[in-house]
Amino acid sequence: MENKYNIGGQIWVQKDGGNFMGPGRINLLEKLIENNNLKVAAKKANIEYEVALKNIVSINKIANEPLAIKDSSNEQLYTITSYGKKIIQTYKELKKEHEQFLEQINIKFEKKLLDSK
Repeated sequence: MENKYNIGGQIWVQKDGGNFMGPGRINLLEKLIENNNLKVAAKKANIEYEVALKNIVSINKIANEPLAIKDSSNEQLYTITSYGKKIIQTYKELKKEHEQFLEQINIKFEKKLLDSK
């Protein structure tokens, strides 16, 4: 079996020096779209409720406008705003481009290794 090299990476978006968005936070926002109960969404995203809550507070503080709005009648319920959905979509588009870039540099890396033999 041949060992194959793989160049990988993730996309992290920072704003004003703070971590704004990454794969975990995108996943949490997507789970909140599926079920607006933060406890349920956190469980489906495989993170603790307290961590999920801190993430929501943090991204809302960093963002230009709120991505998730707490329901006034139930503190566990959140609605993802249109801006939040735009952030999710834009991140997913960038992630797709990033994955294509990684494929290209993996091919380039393998080719350079073969050329050096």
